[in-house]
Amino acid sequence: MARALKIFMRGKSITQLQSVLQRMGYEIKDQKALFGVDTRDAVKSFQKQQGLKPTGIVDEALMKQMSGGAPAPSEDEKPSKSKMMPTNQKELDALVRLLITKGVFSQEEWDKEKKKVTPSSLI
Repeated sequence: MARALKIFMRGKSITQLQSVLQRMGYEIKDQKALFGVDTRDAVKSFQKQQGLKPTGIVDEALMKQMSGGAPAPSEDEKPSKSKMMPTNQKELDALVRLLITKGVFSQEEWDKEKKKVTPSSLI
């Protein structure tokens, strides 16, 4: 990676960055190989989690940190959705507890949303 990656850039390096972000669980809806708003926001979120200034710009050191020191994945490597999604009730419950603990939403908001759910047997 010769230069820092930032918003509106295109290319293979952006595809690799998006792949790394997706492996970490970030949802990237930007066009493949385009450093768009979702990619920038995911980078900023990662930077905040690491205690870094959230610039949204990826230099060589940050890319290495994001990929765990391993080389960036190739273009055609894609994360398995099954690895990112809870596969059973126990995992879903753990995810909800984590989100409440992190302040993404409150227990009251969760309880309110659960009341809106229609049992699958009635659908």
